[in-house]
Amino acid sequence: MSDAAAIYTALIAGAAVLLVILLLSWLKKSTGKATEEKEREQNIEQESEEEKEKPQEGQERIKNKPLKKWKQTSGKKWTLPSHPWLAADFKGHTEAVVSLDFDSSGKYLASSSEDRTIRLWSMKDLNDKEHKYIRRSVELDHASHIKFSPDSTAVIGYLSNENKLQIYRISKPSQTGVNFTDIIEFPVLGVMDVISIGIASTGKFVMIGTTTAFQIWTTKGEVLATVETHQTPNTCAVVSHCGSFVACAGFTPDVKIWEVEFAKGGEFLKVSSAMQLKGHQASVLSVSFSSDSQRMASVSKDGSLKIWDINVRYKQREDPKQLRTASLPEQGPSIVAISPDGRVTVVAVNCSIYIYSSISGQIIQSLTEVHGGGITSLAWESASMYFASSGGLDRYIRIWNNVAGQKILVDELKDKLPKATSEALKRRMQQQIEETENRLKTFQQT
Repeated sequence: MSDAAAIYTALIAGAAVLLVILLLSWLKKSTGKATEEKEREQNIEQESEEEKEKPQEGQERIKNKPLKKWKQTSGKKWTLPSHPWLAADFKGHTEAVVSLDFDSSGKYLASSSEDRTIRLWSMKDLNDKEHKYIRRSVELDHASHIKFSPDSTAVIGYLSNENKLQIYRISKPSQTGVNFTDIIEFPVLGVMDVISIGIASTGKFVMIGTTTAFQIWTTKGEVLATVETHQTPNTCAVVSHCGSFVACAGFTPDVKIWEVEFAKGGEFLKVSSAMQLKGHQASVLSVSFSSDSQRMASVSKDGSLKIWDINVRYKQREDPKQLRTASLPEQGPSIVAISPDGRVTVVAVNCSIYIYSSISGQIIQSLTEVHGGGITSLAWESASMYFASSGGLDRYIRIWNNVAGQKILVDELKDKLPKATSEALKRRMQQQIEETENRLKTFQQT
């Protein structure tokens, strides 16, 4: 064999060996990728199975809590703990209840839910097992916030999907009761991330609070003013019962209060800064006005409740006075609601309600774990006889007797009785004491 032939044969043999090596390497990689892909699929399947085994929202809480507290009995039905101060449970919503409001007469309670309905409940005959309501469906949306009009002839709702307000008119009471009639639609809002709505008791304006600002609207749907709060994100915005102030809380530890000013003839003038509540050490979660707009309550992420006197000469730059500070028994999402008469302050934290004396700042009663999920709303009846609470997960609305307020009233009257200036006044006060004490006897002492 010639040298050329030998070299050619060696090249062919080398090429064959290299080809075999490359083929083996490719097969190894392919096998590795297939194995890796199979392992990934097995991991996904395992994660999916683990996800299925995870409890739904709220179920883990149920598992870790004793059944004597509350439990889910079947499907979406809940058994909640009773209490001597509980007046009634309103049941009917099929999804989370997100907002509550009493009308000015205290005869009706409005509720909105993620089940796409607004319901109007009668406060008459609370001792009945079944409670009457009328309902209005909200097509393809739900009202995340609702408020009664000052004259109780309509309910205003904010539709979160369509980003607009709707006014649901209510018929006058008749032999068949009341009912929802027509709807008035506002234009689509020019703001997003609405956190609250309110309406002045004078009917002069509607307030829409967002995470960055609040707007003042006429009841005909015209924007009067937009106020940037500079405490982003805002956590709440509320209108005072007198209709003169808007209070807004947010990321900062201060509560800012603005005055909404109108001329004597009713023309809108301006929104001006009035005062600030300073004293919390962390962001404020919720604020509330008393019905005379002289007291306020606030709760903060710092774990405190504060009661304020805002009946000050704010135009002369007099600061509001901090009257009482109390510690909250637990940390978590919180809502505060001061009673219209200012005697009692109710704070909802997580699933529990804590009742404080606004006079002393002392906690009077703890209603622990009275809802099956985080409490979404608190509302006071205008005469301070009842307050209502709603839990998102359990879909219940619970009506509570204001026993604490009646006890404080008796103490106040007994203190004032010796100072009465006339016999007629003494008799009236004594009669009021006896009537209130007789009511209190109907509640089991806890």
